Amino acid sequence: MARIADDSDFEALKRLVDNHDGWTLELSKSDTEVYTRPVPGCNFNMVKIHTVFADVTADIVFDVLHDPDYRKVWDSHMLASEEIGILNVNNDVGYYAMSCPPPLKPRDFVLQRSWLDTGPQGEQMLLSRSVPHKNYPPKKGYVRAMSYITGFVLRTNKNSKTGCILKYVAHCDPQGTLPPWLVNKVTHTLGPRMVKDLKKAALGYVSWKQTQPHLRKPWRFPEEIRCPRISIDDCLDTVAVPLALPAATGSPKSVQQPTPQPPQQTPTQRKLPQLKTQTNGRVLPILHKKAQSTPSSPVVEEAKFLKRDELKEKLEEKRKDEKKKQKDSKEAKGKDTKESLKSTKELEKEAKAAAKESKKLSKAAAKEAAAAESAVAKKEKKEKGLTKRRSLLNLKF
Repeated sequence: MARIADDSDFEALKRLVDNHDGWTLELSKSDTEVYTRPVPGCNFNMVKIHTVFADVTADIVFDVLHDPDYRKVWDSHMLASEEIGILNVNNDVGYYAMSCPPPLKPRDFVLQRSWLDTGPQGEQMLLSRSVPHKNYPPKKGYVRAMSYITGFVLRTNKNSKTGCILKYVAHCDPQGTLPPWLVNKVTHTLGPRMVKDLKKAALGYVSWKQTQPHLRKPWRFPEEIRCPRISIDDCLDTVAVPLALPAATGSPKSVQQPTPQPPQQTPTQRKLPQLKTQTNGRVLPILHKKAQSTPSSPVVEEAKFLKRDELKEKLEEKRKDEKKKQKDSKEAKGKDTKESLKSTKELEKEAKAAAKESKKLSKAAAKEAAAAESAVAKKEKKEKGLTKRRSLLNLKF
C-alpha cells in the first residue's frame, strides 16, 4: 500500500544524496558528477548525480519538476502523462509513459510523488516511487517498469545569488528482458543528458509560464488544486519492496524487533532490494513497504543474452557489412557515371563527325554549282561567238 512520506523519509533522502560511502565516481565533468552503487539483492545499480546550475534558482527548478503542462513541452521522451489524484496537499499519484529506443517497447509507471519545501534559503525536495492503482493496470503495448526511488534535493547556492545545487538519485528496474549489465552501462550516461535537458527547460520556464492562460501552481498553493482526491486504499500491493536508503549516523537505541521471514522466491521471481534505515531507535521502511501489484518479471537467464565479446563481434560484422554495401553503392554509382560520361563523349564525337560531313557535302555542292554556272557561261560565250561569225560571213562587200 502507498504510504504518506514523512520527515524521516526526506531526512533519509538527504543522507542518501550527501553520503558517498559505497559509491563509485563514474564521471566528473565541469560542474557535474555521476556516481553509481550496487544494491544488494538487485541486479540494477543505483545512480546519483550532483550538479550546479549557475543561472537558475532552486524555486524555478522545483516548479519545472512539478508543472505537468510544461513537461509536455520539454520532456521529449514522454508519451503520456495523467494526474490520477491527490492523497493530500503534498502527495499525489500520477501515470507516466515514456518512449524507448527501438526495438524496445515503451515503458510506463504509476508513481506516487511526495514533496517538501522548507522555505527561502532552505531545501526543496521531491520524492517518487512506483505504486499500484486499481484503475491503472499494466497496458497492452507497454512494459510496466518499477521505480524503487527517484529523488531530487535542491539547495540555494551560497556562492551565487541566482544559482542552485541539484542532487539527484534514482534506482529503477525497467522490467522486460533487458540485460542488467547493459542497463547499468548506459545509466550513468543517460543521467547527465537528463540534467542538461532539465537545465535548458528551467531557463525557459518563466517566459513560457507568462504566455499561459493561467499561472496556477497547486504544488505551492493548495487552494489551486483541481485534480480529484483519492484514497490511499486504491493503491494496493502484493509484493514487498523495501528501499535501499542509508542508515542514520550515530548509535540508535536498541529496540527489539521481530525477525521478518524472507518471502519464498520461485525461480521466476526477480530479486528485489532488501534494505531499511534506522531512525531514533526504530526500524523504518523507507518510502513504502510494498510494491505494485503487477506480477514479477521472470528471472533473466544469461543464456538468453549474448556475451559482451559476442555482441561486439556481431556489431563489428554489421558495421563491416554496412561499409561494404556503401562501397559497392559508390562503385556502382561511379561506374554509372563513367558510362554516362562515355556515352556523352561518343554522342559529341558523332555530332562533330556529322557536322564535318555536312560541311564537306556543302562545299562539294557549292563547287558543283560553281562548275555548272561556269559551263553555262562558257556555252553562252561560245554561242555568242558563233553568232558573230555567222553575221560577218553574211556581210556583202
